[in-house]
Amino acid sequence: MRILLVTGRIAEREVRKIAERYGCDVYVADVDVASFLTPNHLKDLDLSKYDLVLIPGMAKGNWKELERVKGVKVRLGPIHYSDLPYILERIEELELSHEIPACRLLNLNKAEESVRLVDSIDECYFYIGDVRVGGRIKVVAEIVDATELDNDSLIDRINYYLESGADIIDLGIPIDFDSRDVERVVKVARDHCKALSIDTFNRKAIEIGVKHGVDMIMSVSHENMDCLDLVRDKAVVVVDRDVERLLKLVDVAKGFTDRVIADPLLDIRVFESLMRYHEFRSRSDVPLLMGVGNVTELFDADSIGINALLTYIAEEIGCQLVFTTEASDKTRGSVRELRIATYMAKASKLKKIPPKDLGFDLLVFKEKRIRRERFEVREVVEAKPSEFVRDPKGDFRIWVGDRIYCQHEKVTVVGENAKEIIDTVIRLGLISRLDHAGYLGRELKKAELASKLGKSYVQDEELNFGIYSKNKNL
Repeated sequence: MRILLVTGRIAEREVRKIAERYGCDVYVADVDVASFLTPNHLKDLDLSKYDLVLIPGMAKGNWKELERVKGVKVRLGPIHYSDLPYILERIEELELSHEIPACRLLNLNKAEESVRLVDSIDECYFYIGDVRVGGRIKVVAEIVDATELDNDSLIDRINYYLESGADIIDLGIPIDFDSRDVERVVKVARDHCKALSIDTFNRKAIEIGVKHGVDMIMSVSHENMDCLDLVRDKAVVVVDRDVERLLKLVDVAKGFTDRVIADPLLDIRVFESLMRYHEFRSRSDVPLLMGVGNVTELFDADSIGINALLTYIAEEIGCQLVFTTEASDKTRGSVRELRIATYMAKASKLKKIPPKDLGFDLLVFKEKRIRRERFEVREVVEAKPSEFVRDPKGDFRIWVGDRIYCQHEKVTVVGENAKEIIDTVIRLGLISRLDHAGYLGRELKKAELASKLGKSYVQDEELNFGIYSKNKNL
């Protein structure tokens, strides 16, 4: 295939190196930055000898029309030239787009393929509400102390979990409760989710839950086996740390319902716990639930990696459900993380490959491939700070709530990102000094990052990135 790589002057040197390796030609348009390139830069160029013309991924224009006029495929390449090798190695198998950069399109295609593959599995043990147990591991999300929430707060929490990817909503009932509150939250939740569980050892709470339509009961142990007579035709999770006792409990539970799920209880003694899961699976084909939230809540480490690894292990063992809550700030986002991890783990198993290059991932602070773009350095000047001079137009106070707030004595600008806020500040004439504008841009970007990452933001303080913020000698 004869390919022409189009670029700008700044990236020319590196693009030519890549072109030489892959036998491509290069055309350097009359622009410094490749993303500023438009169809006008190519309108007088003879493209007839090429099978494909690759345009920089962020370049704007009607490339479909240029393709029609030239009679040659004109498609968007990757956003960064450093991704060109990755695309060129797969160019024969890709149908590139006029609108979506090649790197993003490749990920979209892989993600769609992976999701289709996982969702095509027709394995089914039984249903919990409208949720099929089988195929992809299902995510059970607990609302801790649900009876202490008013109706609006409960509905908000349910909607948040469902939007995050929860398959089953679980109502955690505290030890001390009012029966009227249990009835209330079950009725409210029943109207807002398709698969509902109640988490309690109390017979009265279980009775209320069953009466008002819950689909699953968590949890039954040897201490409250008398509750089994309440759970006929419902799914029930039976728990015990002793595998032998758990197997016997499963047999007892099967006398009351054919929808039995076993939980050997994952705890912070992770290896010992996982051995229980492995032993149980080797002796029974009953669906397994793994409570990964028991680890993420008790481990001062980012939940993303823990959830990913435990879900992958759960898939290897043969679990059908994972259970979590988001009861602490450090585990916020766990439901979404688990949802993605269940697709990664199952797609990995089906494709018989490691859980990578599937079109989606759980990478946040690190990248699979760092783009090390090189530029020519000219006339170096050492950076140094200037003396502080107050802006005569006033100061700003910035904080993060449901959105980003930037308060001036005249007005408070509220937005989702740094750019729209600083643009509004400038448009309203609230700032007069370039150094103040630079400061405001820095702080607003910090606030935006804090908002996206779920971290605390304090004006004039550096964001805390844990080990990346600490002394390298520690």
